[in-house]
Amino acid sequence: MLRICLVILGMLAALPAWAGQVIKVGGYEFAPFVETNAAGQPDGLALRLIEAMNAHQDRFTFQFVPTSPNRRYKDFEAGHFDAILFESPDWGWTERKLPIRASRVFLDGGELYVALAQPGRGQEFFADLSGKRMVGLLGYHYGFAGFEADPAVLASRFRITLVRDNSASIEAILKDRGDVAVVTDAYLKRWLRSRPEAAPRLLVSERFDQRYAHRALVRAGGPITTEDMDKILSAMDLDGTLTRLWREFGIRD
Repeated sequence: MLRICLVILGMLAALPAWAGQVIKVGGYEFAPFVETNAAGQPDGLALRLIEAMNAHQDRFTFQFVPTSPNRRYKDFEAGHFDAILFESPDWGWTERKLPIRASRVFLDGGELYVALAQPGRGQEFFADLSGKRMVGLLGYHYGFAGFEADPAVLASRFRITLVRDNSASIEAILKDRGDVAVVTDAYLKRWLRSRPEAAPRLLVSERFDQRYAHRALVRAGGPITTEDMDKILSAMDLDGTLTRLWREFGIRD
């Protein structure tokens, strides 16, 4: 019996120092938060934040679980993940009466309108979007559409093309396959830094389609509380970890 106890103690001692309560964190393709890298693996700010959260404490072990914009609600209901980062209760969660609790806002941002720059075209171009060929992402909510995400409803009310990602939205504008695209400001900043030669060809709105108040959503009664999440994120904010991540991904200067 003593030998068995010693073996068990040895196995426990061999566990990684960061081992703790496993928290499965859902995420879906939406650059720069989640994107696929050259090796075909999930990457992006959300995964880097998860790594940083694991390095910052040892009470919880956060693990990324891929989902999709449309599937995330059912995956949450099925228990496939316990939390999701860079979200808002207003993005379909409250509407579906899902058992979520929201952390404090840890990052703000929003979505801007982008059009092809043309002589004589200014900010007034974005004042009236009716009749314009809109470009957006499949499964996402937009302010100009009253936060409707159903593709069939959007198609019946707007001249809209739905694409797979923000890069495709910008490319559609550059190729004159749409009049106005809605692009997240975090991605647009990063895209323009990598392609400065394209900046003169684009007209970017000064007003937002919608403003983000990014929160972490966690399961009510689940393995982690909003208080736990707030404590971790607040500590990472105080020691500069979050600021370094925001700068690395071009969200903050």
